[in-house]
Amino acid sequence: MKFRILGYLEIRTADDQVLDITQPQQRALLSILLLHANRPVPKHRLTDLIWGPGPPASACGMLRTYLWKARTLFDDPGRLRTHPSGYALHVEPGELDLHDFRRLVDVGEQLLEDDPHTASLLLQQALSLWQEPVLGDLPPTAAMEAEAIHLMDRRRLAERSLVWAELALGRHHEIVPRLRAMAVADPLDEHAWAQLMLALYRSGRQADALMTYTQVRTLLADECGVDPGPELRRLHQRILDEDDTLSHHGPEPAEPERPRVSEPAPAPHQLPPDIPDFTGREAETARLVMLLEAAGTATAPPVVLVCGQPGVGKTALAVHAAHQLRHRFPDGQLHVRLGATSDSPKGVHDALGELLRSLGVACGAVPDSTDERAALLRTRLSGRRVLIVADDAAGPTQALLPGMAGSALLLTSRRRLAAPPGATLIDLAPLSPADSLLMLERMIGRRRVTSEPDAAARVAAACAELPLALRIAGMRLAARPNWPLSTFAEIIGDRHGRLDVLEADDVGVRARLAPSCAALDPRARRAMRLLAHGELDDFASWVVGVLLGGPYADTVVGTLVDHCLLTPVGVDATGEPRYRLPELLRLYAGAGEEGGGSLEGADAVRERLLDAWLLLARAADRGLGRPPRLPGPRPAEDARVERPGRAGAVAAVIPARVATRITVDASAWFAAEYANLRHVIDRECPARPGAAARLADRQFAWQQQHGLLDDAERTWRRIARCAALLGQEATVSHARYRLACVSAARGGGRVPCVVGRGRDRG
Repeated sequence: MKFRILGYLEIRTADDQVLDITQPQQRALLSILLLHANRPVPKHRLTDLIWGPGPPASACGMLRTYLWKARTLFDDPGRLRTHPSGYALHVEPGELDLHDFRRLVDVGEQLLEDDPHTASLLLQQALSLWQEPVLGDLPPTAAMEAEAIHLMDRRRLAERSLVWAELALGRHHEIVPRLRAMAVADPLDEHAWAQLMLALYRSGRQADALMTYTQVRTLLADECGVDPGPELRRLHQRILDEDDTLSHHGPEPAEPERPRVSEPAPAPHQLPPDIPDFTGREAETARLVMLLEAAGTATAPPVVLVCGQPGVGKTALAVHAAHQLRHRFPDGQLHVRLGATSDSPKGVHDALGELLRSLGVACGAVPDSTDERAALLRTRLSGRRVLIVADDAAGPTQALLPGMAGSALLLTSRRRLAAPPGATLIDLAPLSPADSLLMLERMIGRRRVTSEPDAAARVAAACAELPLALRIAGMRLAARPNWPLSTFAEIIGDRHGRLDVLEADDVGVRARLAPSCAALDPRARRAMRLLAHGELDDFASWVVGVLLGGPYADTVVGTLVDHCLLTPVGVDATGEPRYRLPELLRLYAGAGEEGGGSLEGADAVRERLLDAWLLLARAADRGLGRPPRLPGPRPAEDARVERPGRAGAVAAVIPARVATRITVDASAWFAAEYANLRHVIDRECPARPGAAARLADRQFAWQQQHGLLDDAERTWRRIARCAALLGQEATVSHARYRLACVSAARGGGRVPCVVGRGRDRG
């Protein structure tokens, strides 16, 4: 188990579950026992610590109840042991954060003189165990306060030791913010003021060091009516005298001498230039700024991951927001390109080395191992306010995390799984239509856009509102100022040549899509290509199972969503999550450019989907209560759907939950799939009106129940027209019969007798 008491009480089981303990006095009892872990605490002492003097008459009974409840929390009731002298809570080495703190501090302080680098790492690790609010569940009694003060004094000494380690390593500039915080927290601690003065002087800020002495002298006179002590007075005089021994290897009075080191490197400002015509994203920018601004007041460094499909503008947004935050991170803004989707990706190990060198670490001083580099980065960031922007991450990036509050990490990635634990995820969508037009205006001029608004809207829609595609389109239009927008809209509107239009020099949509697709496993690449052939608006995951012919649809969909290649669009009326394949990715995958292996024709894909729609629509139609006097579909068509072979193979890969949901609410299934059903019927009409009629039959009763007779009439008129052109008289007759049913339903009249029930192979 794991126990934490240096902030709020937290107890985790062996399987990392946090125990739910809500009663305040129960939490207080456990905190006290952990503060004295492995040592008996007498019953009267527990009473004093929890309730203070004059406890309630029921205190003894309540204490027994709390002790009994405490025993029930642990898998091993023997953890809470009864001794003749009281009660003791047993913990093993490494289980309690207080024990870890004491061990790390003891070892760190022993290494101060011989190995200040390791001492600094250990002391920082020890102090990072403290969380706000400090000792939050200890009761506010006088007896408890005395024990808490003793522990806080130990923490203060550890902070003082860390300062000496940092000064010994030459981190004078970095340690100033920590020293100011220590002095403000305990303004009567003259030693903290002395360390601050020394750090300022060694940072080349002699005037600030002298002003600090004036400040503390005034404070002591006002608060206590005394002058500064000998340590401060001697240090003040030595600064006035510019005493060489303050920055020399020789001994210093009252404190061990620290080695002289070079001046700290200037604060790095590595952000790429902001985009002059950056457009839209007001809400996303405001949220990013709000999350990262919290670095100044949070107890842990904020981490934000911006993810989204290729070309959606993740890097542009991150850089734009980072520029607005420069004043919030005065100690530097670091930028590292991880390049996960480039030809030469940079691993976390190399990225850490680059960041350390940017922070002034000499090349020869950069550690060899990744863990040591991560530890040194946390040390370098300690007490500083630095923003790290890591662009295009692929995998886990925990090693880039700052160790303490004050700094922050902003990541971009095409993979949602690149987010470190505790990160906030911002899923970036394409621009709105209005912002897309505004972006075009800023690139080609307002007059051209407002003079042809419809053509401009068609150009933006053809670019799928993606900033990358819009920028390429704008570059082409800006290079041809005499071109009408309507001409370009016709060119880019051709789906077959659109990706060719969206290429400009070394920038293009294909180049952005290719690495993301190449990172997929073969099954996910095949699924993406088959979905492109299916040309569906949005769909549930069972569609992927039908296309792949296997029961692993949810896994494949999860992979595509994690890589930002499928867009979640909500949950339908049956409770199934829905997804959409982005338009430009559909064109790319449909052309077989994603490298998915052997190509499968669009006709085979559509045939598979048609079988699935017929199978499920038939089940849903049977689950509906049929309107009065409305005959069902032709019985001969049921036999076709029930035939063994292909339809049976489709049924085998549709999850049982889909059939269950159709049984529970068939109407909801029709509502969820209505747009796809209409699309499939319209697609089948020109070449196979008989197949379109079979599917239209299955949704006709639902259309009548929900007042969609105009849609039904449009569908059946088109089926009749296409069947007549192909000479399929039986289908024409059936379509006319359904049109008569529509007329009867509108007028409340009687449905005519059925005619022309012949069957076309369609």
